[in-house]
Amino acid sequence: MIVTVSEFDVYSGNYETDTAVVSMKNDILGAAEEKVIDYLGFSPLQAERSDIISAIGQNRLYLKAHPVSAVSSLSVNGSVISATDFTLHDTYLRLNNGVFPNGIDNVVVTYTAGWSSDAMPSVIKMVILQIATLMLEESGGNIGITGKSFDDNSRNFINYTNFDKWLKKLDGLRILRFD
Repeated sequence: MIVTVSEFDVYSGNYETDTAVVSMKNDILGAAEEKVIDYLGFSPLQAERSDIISAIGQNRLYLKAHPVSAVSSLSVNGSVISATDFTLHDTYLRLNNGVFPNGIDNVVVTYTAGWSSDAMPSVIKMVILQIATLMLEESGGNIGITGKSFDDNSRNFINYTNFDKWLKKLDGLRILRFD
C-alpha cells in the first residue's frame, strides 16, 4: 500500500482502533489507491514489469509505467538488444542507432519502474488520502442532501462523490494509452 493506516488516521483525524474499523480503513485505502492507479494508467509503486509493445517505427519506445530506473531485458522481433544499444529515460527507451521496427507486439521489455514508498511523490499520497477520507465520511450512509427553495418550486440536490476534482492533480504523472 502507498499510504498506511497510521498516515490515514493522522490525515482524517479518525483514530479508532477497533479491528473492524481498521479493516474498513484498509479497504478504503485500497479502493482509493485503485482509483489513483486507474487514473494514472499504472501502479506508481516501484516494481519489475514486463510489457509487450507494438513498435511504430520510431527510435523512442514509450513504456507503460514510469519513472523507469532499470531495464533488465529488451528484445525486438525475438532478437535481444544490448544495453549499450539504447538509452534509458524516465518514460521511454531510445535506440542509439536506428528505429524500433513497425510490428504488432514485436517488442518485449522487462524493466523496473515506479517510486519506492519513501520517494513516492507527495501529490500521489495526498490524493489517496483525500479520496479515502471522502470515502470514510460517506460510510454509514452519510451522504449530503441539500435543498433550495424558489418562488415557484423547490429543488433537492443529492451530493455524490466525483473524485475527478482530486484526480486532476495527478495529470502531470498520468500515462494515456490507446491500446
